Amino acid sequence: MRKDENGQPCPSTLGEYRDICAALSPYREKCKAVKFLDEKIAKDGRDEEVLAVDSQMRMLLMPMIIES
Repeated sequence: MRKDENGQPCPSTLGEYRDICAALSPYREKCKAVKFLDEKIAKDGRDEEVLAVDSQMRMLLMPMIIES
């Protein structure tokens, strides 16, 4: 894990974000955010470091979780 803008721990890899999205969504594997991250993981690998800041990742993924 890395630190977010406020110094709090946050995910650092695609796989960590995927696991959190799967845990937050009642649809688990069918969640749009999980599917999106699975596509990225298939291409780049589960341990691929995320370069975007955590707030950007949340802005991208949270609507997908809610929408699922």
